[in-house]
Amino acid sequence: MKTAFKNIFFGMAIGSFMLIPGVSGGTTAIILGIYDRLIHAVSDIFKHFKKNIYFLLEVAFGGIIGAVIFSKGLLWLTSEFHFLVTYFFIGAILGSIPIMVKKANIGMHNIYNVAFALLGIISALSVNFIPSGIFQKNFIMLFLCGIIIAVALILPGISTSHIMLVFGIYETALQAVSEMDILYISVLGTGILAGTFLFTKTLGKLMQKFPSQTFMAITGFVMTSVYDIFPGLPPYPQFMPCILLSVGAFILICSFTNYK
Repeated sequence: MKTAFKNIFFGMAIGSFMLIPGVSGGTTAIILGIYDRLIHAVSDIFKHFKKNIYFLLEVAFGGIIGAVIFSKGLLWLTSEFHFLVTYFFIGAILGSIPIMVKKANIGMHNIYNVAFALLGIISALSVNFIPSGIFQKNFIMLFLCGIIIAVALILPGISTSHIMLVFGIYETALQAVSEMDILYISVLGTGILAGTFLFTKTLGKLMQKFPSQTFMAITGFVMTSVYDIFPGLPPYPQFMPCILLSVGAFILICSFTNYK
């Protein structure tokens, strides 16, 4: 029961934070230290079905609660105290990087794997160069868009709302949901569902066979998320509070992940 409540709490945090522009669910999962467990639970869902499905349902249930109950308050805080909240998240994201590097187990014998972090950074930034509106042409392109959105859902450092804006479907998708456009929602949702299972299984296998390279690439994605949410230098009265919040979040997450 204690484990179930913890998983629901983690899900609530993921569901709340992923709605903040620039903050991805994957990044939040890494901060909480459950990212690789989520990936393995989905990719190997039939291997230990009962255990994995319970874990995923608990996190998903928490995610729904978090999105419904806490997201409005969190978005209000982000709007009213933009610099303070953003610098807190920057510190939290940076605090999660040491545990990712530790998982990569980088040593002198495989130091070249650090280059995979650069590959992750370049891959995440390249999303911004995809032509806007390319996925609005027909339902086949919309299905492909759903697959790519699934990748954004899974990979840290890529905001789902941001990638939908880049692809030019953000407002259309919101309108489709509000008007209950079943055909549009079904095509996009099927693409997201297919992409989630396809990419998660691939990522799970990469984590098992090439852990150093995979975790370093993920580290690159996480580092990119700092660039995505960086708001610039805070105004003078907020400068020190922002720095202190960022440093405090960094220490908190480092301590949390080491404790786990």
